[in-house]
Amino acid sequence: MGRTTTPNDKAMPILLQYKGKRYDVTEFAKKHPGGEKVLRALAGEDVEEFMKGQQRILGVKHEHSEAAYKMLENYDADNYHKGDSKLGSKQGVLGKIPELGHEYWTWIHQPYEGTIRLFDSDFLESLTRTVWYVVPLVWLPVVTLFSFLALSEFYHSYGLFIGGFVWAIYFVVGVLTWTLTEYLLHRFVFHWHPDPNSGKKLLLHFLLHGLHHKTPMDPHRLVFPPVPATLIVGFFYVLYVNTFSWPVFCAFGSGKLFGYVCYDMIHFYLHHGQPEVHSNMHFRKVYHHNHHFKDYDAGYGISTSLWDYVFETVGMGPL
Repeated sequence: MGRTTTPNDKAMPILLQYKGKRYDVTEFAKKHPGGEKVLRALAGEDVEEFMKGQQRILGVKHEHSEAAYKMLENYDADNYHKGDSKLGSKQGVLGKIPELGHEYWTWIHQPYEGTIRLFDSDFLESLTRTVWYVVPLVWLPVVTLFSFLALSEFYHSYGLFIGGFVWAIYFVVGVLTWTLTEYLLHRFVFHWHPDPNSGKKLLLHFLLHGLHHKTPMDPHRLVFPPVPATLIVGFFYVLYVNTFSWPVFCAFGSGKLFGYVCYDMIHFYLHHGQPEVHSNMHFRKVYHHNHHFKDYDAGYGISTSLWDYVFETVGMGPL
């Protein structure tokens, strides 16, 4: 369930939040009087109440001195972005990603709150940036169309009640199949560890998921752009239409596509929404936040944690 490492990996950065700012205390961790394990347990958390001694961590409360706060300022995360020509550039950065080599894995896990330009071409760049509501606008009509086609076929074969029930079964199976697909893609494709000596593999990983971990708050790169999504949907269309009968394909396929739309909307909300504390969505927000900032090799489920439990990769919720 813990983080999987390769010989070429550097340690996962330990990022703490304090008064709205982020601090990278990775280099300080081994010197921390309470031990590195304390800081790793707090990775991604707002540490104000812990530093004031108002909350326990690993069973201990400790009120920090003024010197500790001054020391914390030395690790202001903004410092590791200064002088980085890849950030805030008006030119595309894709050509620079292979140059990172062994620094790549650490670099993508030092989050940048701005946006990164990928292509020099304005047209190509525009294809990589998508507002959240484009996803339901493009794909929900497709879901509706194929659901209607499936219901029509099942109605003629089984009647209204039984036909509707059969459609619902295949639709739900489609949704569940998406949640498994989501988990497998996130765990084994998006979190594949590329060879740092291969510039092409680093570039591929960056486009698949590294960019999201580098700029997790960029609102225009949180949902999948429709143009490349159309290619993937087309692939599964050909696969499923040649696997299932037409009405089963329409019901199952519309369910799986609906599951994808829900996933993209939930993912966007987990980064930019403000759910009520103790609500299910608040738990999911913290769960996903911890995937980004505490342990990126756990908590792969976005729309559900079901498969994390099945495959024993459960992440952390609120402390």
